[in-house]
Amino acid sequence: MEYLGEVETITNDGKIVIRAVTTPSNNATVFDHRERRIGTVRRIFGPVDSPYVTVAPSEKGNLNGLLNKKTYYKGENTHAKGKRRY
Repeated sequence: MEYLGEVETITNDGKIVIRAVTTPSNNATVFDHRERRIGTVRRIFGPVDSPYVTVAPSEKGNLNGLLNKKTYYKGENTHAKGKRRY
């Protein structure tokens, strides 16, 4: 697992916005400091040097406890499997 960044805010529709230190891939799984699954990466936006990441939570509930907490991610390592060559 790699360090992703800290939770900046929770949006009104229940998505988590993280200020990322590194850029994860889409659909990467996001965990908290206790290695509990928070959700998956849905969108990466903002400046290249320090992008923001939108995470769709895996469970609906009170997400306010995640504010300013460190998050980690585990990306999909495909090694070009599924890539079609013609």
